[in-house]
Amino acid sequence: MVEKAKVPAIRFKGFTDDWEQRKAADIFKTIADKGYPELPVLSASQEYGMIRRIETGINIHHDTRNEIGYKRVQKGQFVIHLRSFQGGFAHSALEGITSPAYTVFAFIEKDKHYDYFWKFIFNSEDFIKSLELITYGIRDGRSISFEDFSTLSICFPSYKEKKQIGLYFQELDKLITLHQR
Repeated sequence: MVEKAKVPAIRFKGFTDDWEQRKAADIFKTIADKGYPELPVLSASQEYGMIRRIETGINIHHDTRNEIGYKRVQKGQFVIHLRSFQGGFAHSALEGITSPAYTVFAFIEKDKHYDYFWKFIFNSEDFIKSLELITYGIRDGRSISFEDFSTLSICFPSYKEKKQIGLYFQELDKLITLHQR
């Protein structure tokens, strides 16, 4: 929910409060934690978020000595990657390292947020459309800076409601995955 009404049209029972509106800069901070070459290398996937590079099916050759400069991504953090302008930000359910070209970010106050709620916000059509306002470059070379993202106003509910929404979408994801097998 970006720059919209502070009360969504559909709610879980028991929730009536307005959603809070804040700038992304008040919610998130960038992380540039390097020096963990022993962790698995992660790649950003539009469909699955951050996944182990070996699971991409693409043999990407790189000098492993450079991995000391890769950024650590922890569970519950997000990544702005080269295709974020098309598919939103990648959520990480894994700990690993990723390209220094990516921007890793996390909650300023982790105990007030539920990462799976934000996972679905950051991959929603409305959010991806809002990224058009802050992308720069042309065609496939469009980029998103954390600084520009941090200027966006975002509406969100209480922690309890965020968690209920996040859990609901997690369950939907599991059901979809089961039916696709």
